[in-house]
Amino acid sequence: MSGIACAALVAVLAGPAVLLIARHTVTSAIRLRPIAVTAISAMAGLLVGVVLALPPERAILLLPLAVLGCAAAVVDAHEGRLPDVLTWPLLVVTLLVGIVTAKGSGAVGATVLSALAGGCVAVGMKAAVSAGFGWGDAKLVPTLAVVLVRHDAIVTGIVSMSVLVAVTAFIVGMRAADRSALVPYGPAMVVGTVGAAAL
Repeated sequence: MSGIACAALVAVLAGPAVLLIARHTVTSAIRLRPIAVTAISAMAGLLVGVVLALPPERAILLLPLAVLGCAAAVVDAHEGRLPDVLTWPLLVVTLLVGIVTAKGSGAVGATVLSALAGGCVAVGMKAAVSAGFGWGDAKLVPTLAVVLVRHDAIVTGIVSMSVLVAVTAFIVGMRAADRSALVPYGPAMVVGTVGAAAL
């Protein structure tokens, strides 16, 4: 089987795998219409496919975010929370992969410092906008920081996430009966980061 065919097969399997992981981490059952299942699976598969199309040294750091991050985003969209059972392992795996694949001690230091800086920024954001920015969002930020710093895509990532958060807020606002509806940041953060890093 060629590399492209293998990547395509993994991408096709990734969508259902992401949904399966999400179903095992929610506190209430996810009841989705077939069209929603298809759309989520296709989106997750597309993200994984984009990652797998990158050179291996770039793809290996992004793959955990494309899988576990997508699953956490599904939970966030359903329940308004990013579960610890996904965000903590995602951070640990991303950090380990970042350290192992770093070229030189400077890159190792940059990987660790980016996670610490991301954590500080997240705590600051939580303190500034406590109502809208949850602890799950804060726990996801260090992982995103490691990925964006390694791929030299900090500005692109921030812009992508900001645009996607605004679009998400608009959609939620249009569908909600009142303006106090919770806006899930997780999907925008994950998709924006993977997209920016993959460019």
